[in-house]
Amino acid sequence: MNDLPPAPQPDAEVAEAQAAFRARGLTNGDVLTQPVAEARAVTYAYQAFLNEGGPAAEVTEHLLPTVPPVPVRLYRPGGSTGPLPVYLHVHGGGFAIGDINSLDRWKREIADEAGIVVAGLQYALSPEHAYPTALDQVLAVLRWLRAEGAMLGIDPARIGIGGDSAGGNLALSALLRLRDAGEALPRFGAIIYGMLSTDHGTASHRELGSGRYGLSTEKLAWFWSHYLPDTTRRDDSGAAPLSASLEGLPPLLLLAAALDPLLDDTLALDRRLNEAGIPHDTKIYSGMLHGFIGQTALLTKAREARGDVVAAIGRYLA
Repeated sequence: MNDLPPAPQPDAEVAEAQAAFRARGLTNGDVLTQPVAEARAVTYAYQAFLNEGGPAAEVTEHLLPTVPPVPVRLYRPGGSTGPLPVYLHVHGGGFAIGDINSLDRWKREIADEAGIVVAGLQYALSPEHAYPTALDQVLAVLRWLRAEGAMLGIDPARIGIGGDSAGGNLALSALLRLRDAGEALPRFGAIIYGMLSTDHGTASHRELGSGRYGLSTEKLAWFWSHYLPDTTRRDDSGAAPLSASLEGLPPLLLLAAALDPLLDDTLALDRRLNEAGIPHDTKIYSGMLHGFIGQTALLTKAREARGDVVAAIGRYLA
């Protein structure tokens, strides 16, 4: 007799979405079985499907002269006038996958629903560019938005930053860097199923990291080994922000998927923010897998999570 509790199951909508992907021959790339270039190409085809539809936006493209240069895209709601707040979202992909088009539909939806400018960037990926290149580029974009806000139709006093997965790491790390440098901080941050620690011995890794739910502990180890190849720096708080002091941060929104090996990173961040006295809201989406927020055309809970981000923008950037 098997007395083990049944394994948690994804929401029915998740299974329907996965069936739709299979019918179109779409999937996320797999760096464990494919060359990096192939894994990226496969993922971008999958993301292009998720980006179909959604509201229009006034889009402008920019190139910042970092090393290497970083493309930036600004999404402005149609018909808007005057300086608007701006929310910079940093895409995920294990520091190794993702480009300017990642979450394109989602960013247009945020701009439209929140009535603000949304910024996205194409940071340099590993293994070609290891830590801290991507973080330096995120900081350069934040400083550019603040310095050139008037020219861009942005209110430089009303900036927010967020990111999903590896992008959540970069968003939180950027806030910590600005705090430590004594620079003005964005008004809030949104950390969505953040990849915040190199500790893969947590309960969520043990229970959810087999790959059954998509993302695996083995894949996360590959991402870390290429983003931070010097194993002696795995506890470096600049690269793994969960080990940093969190005092002095702005209010944060934490969102996570319940069926994600990274779940304990969010739960640990929640506890540490409580200890540091940082205002924050935390929400765990039951039945959801890592990466679900980009599936707003398919998943009710992806739309709910988008609403959580829009509400935070309204609360902190109004």
